[in-house]
Amino acid sequence: MPVADELSHLVDDEEHSRFALREPGEIAAVLRALVDARSLITTSLLPGGFACPTALLAVHDDGTLVLDGNRDEAMNRRMAAASRMVCSAQLDLVPIRFRLSSPARIVHEDYVAFSVPWPKALLRMQRRETYRLSASATAPATVHVGDADHAPDPDHPGLRVLDISGGGVALAIPEDARTLFQPAARIPACLLRLGDAPPFAVALEVVYSRPHEAPGTTQWRAGCRFVGLPAAMEQQVMQYIFQIERQRNARLRRGG
Repeated sequence: MPVADELSHLVDDEEHSRFALREPGEIAAVLRALVDARSLITTSLLPGGFACPTALLAVHDDGTLVLDGNRDEAMNRRMAAASRMVCSAQLDLVPIRFRLSSPARIVHEDYVAFSVPWPKALLRMQRRETYRLSASATAPATVHVGDADHAPDPDHPGLRVLDISGGGVALAIPEDARTLFQPAARIPACLLRLGDAPPFAVALEVVYSRPHEAPGTTQWRAGCRFVGLPAAMEQQVMQYIFQIERQRNARLRRGG
């Protein structure tokens, strides 16, 4: 099935990101590590936006890669027809993003495979907790908190997210909610809403709480880590981060 549009352009602007690797030797080292780890790579094929799992089989010194083919011949035909492939992977829990172009069908060790040029840039976070994104005014994120007797209600105003990473969030906490956000407190009943996407359940552990300057009101800032966040939800958080960064890069290039 076609994937959502935002999956198809997550790394369209990777060359503009301050988190991107651009030196060929550094890029090759990460790609070879993906081969050694036999990491699963999720690709979005363009045009069409079809999701296709694959893996890197080889990284050649001539500047080409070998991607695994698919058991489904229809998917192999889609890969051969793609002009672009947006790729996502993980290496030691570190999210990796890169873009490939013009896959050419080949035979590799008697199986269908595809040869593609190395990516020109590759996004890699050193640690997921350090890759923090300041809140977006155009696609704000909020956390809705419940308690033992009441489930969180996403229809009521939530707590504003000040910044977010794959490892947690910093929240603006009003004075009357300070007692809930004491360091080391666990808050299991929460919903995280990222922009216009449907909210999903998260559990938080408070790491710190300190005063936060806000015009005309007394607020606190609480730094929280995600507890037991499923890989699919972490991926959703990272997709939101890359989408917002992409929009900000586009505005910077327009001078806005």
